[in-house]
Amino acid sequence: MGEVEYGKGQDEEVRMKKSLVVILLPLLLFSQDWYRYYKLGKSKMLEGSWSLAASYFKKALALNPEDGKTHVNGKEVDYYPHRELGVCYYLMGKYKDALKELETSISMSPSSRAEMYLKKLEKKGYKSSTRPAPPTSSTPSGPVQIGERLKIAVLPFETKGMESDLGEIVLDKMITTLVETERFEVMERAQLEKILEEQKLGLSGILDPSTAARIGKGIGVDAIITGSVAKSGLGISIDARLIDTETASIITSRDAYAPSKSVEKIKRALKEIVDEIVEDLPVLSGYVVSVEDTTIYVDIGSLKGIKKGRKLVVYREGEPIKNPITGEVMGHKIDVLGEAVVLEVQPKLSICAMYKRKGGLPQVGDKVITK
Repeated sequence: MGEVEYGKGQDEEVRMKKSLVVILLPLLLFSQDWYRYYKLGKSKMLEGSWSLAASYFKKALALNPEDGKTHVNGKEVDYYPHRELGVCYYLMGKYKDALKELETSISMSPSSRAEMYLKKLEKKGYKSSTRPAPPTSSTPSGPVQIGERLKIAVLPFETKGMESDLGEIVLDKMITTLVETERFEVMERAQLEKILEEQKLGLSGILDPSTAARIGKGIGVDAIITGSVAKSGLGISIDARLIDTETASIITSRDAYAPSKSVEKIKRALKEIVDEIVEDLPVLSGYVVSVEDTTIYVDIGSLKGIKKGRKLVVYREGEPIKNPITGEVMGHKIDVLGEAVVLEVQPKLSICAMYKRKGGLPQVGDKVITK
């Protein structure tokens, strides 16, 4: 009798669990619909279907109206439906609607992509009345660029089960797209191949960060982009990783989908990847707050978007340079002390190692700016 009652208890428990699954599963699926619509919108943008993409972003916004970083299945993802809807409107010629969506996105979570399209709108006479200062700099004032820009090289992309000439197309278009941003100093492909041949640096195993870092250090760049191209449905999937040559750490990784093998579709996918890489590497400035031998501590942390592996230029502002007629301060003399790499990131602080010295020793109060 006891066994029968026990069996009935088990059956009841199973029925309850099944009932919970029936109730909760649609809710769980519904809770992810906003992100599914967002990804569909991004995919349609790559195809150039701006109107259809906009419809998907509207559906995403109806379920989750907040732009910014969020989590899906425990993984941090980008979710910017207002921004992408604004970009669609811009490309469709609906400039007033674009301005409204981009301003909304900026107010929720500033991004360099939204800023870029606001600048495009300004050139067309649609100026934002609420546009804040660009979010990509910290407290100290000064020039946007001190010292050299971040020097990068793009290694050949691995083609997984696809014709090798597709990898060649991706490589060439990636270099061109990076150069067009004017954000990096990009090594020319011919120069890269010449140095690799002279130094007898092989390209086997380029997807391994340590190998990529070794090659990058050998050719004298700050970071290496390596990646792969693989078949995905009727199109191709492109993955790219930016690897620091000092620490072999992956600074950022991005991927995109091209719905076909056409050069135009590949260019759009690479443009998406490069835009996201630029967004992941904002120009940030701050101060040296502590020094211990070759280790410096700076007041830029994860809250301002710094990441492990970022390179910093360390400099000291000298006496002001004044206009001899008006007496206006035009700028300051700059003494570049060297470069440092971020080793550890805390919310409001980064611990960095000086790896290149050009002047005197850093002191508390000196300034830094990301390359």
